[in-house]
Amino acid sequence: MSVFTKVQERIRQWKSYPLGKVLLNKYFLMGFVFLVWICFIDTNNVGQYIRTRITLRQQQRQIEFYKKEISNMDRKLEQLRSERDSLEKFAREEYYYHQDGEDVFVIE
Repeated sequence: MSVFTKVQERIRQWKSYPLGKVLLNKYFLMGFVFLVWICFIDTNNVGQYIRTRITLRQQQRQIEFYKKEISNMDRKLEQLRSERDSLEKFAREEYYYHQDGEDVFVIE
């Protein structure tokens, strides 16, 4: 008995069961192959879709973070432009500017 006839016999046995009839249906098999192809083999597969969604979420979080930072910087810039004393205070704190005769002590 050849391998081919053994396979045919096994298929006939499986077709005798109701589930075997459904699983060995040519439309079901082609649909299953199509789903496997779309989900795992195609260039736009499920894994790629998930990675793209994760990257998109991370980039949206970065956009929100930078928008908040920009608004904070705009507020600070407007404050520095409007008040002369705040500009002097900022220069002394950030860049250690001092007037002649003053000593600057940096404590970290």
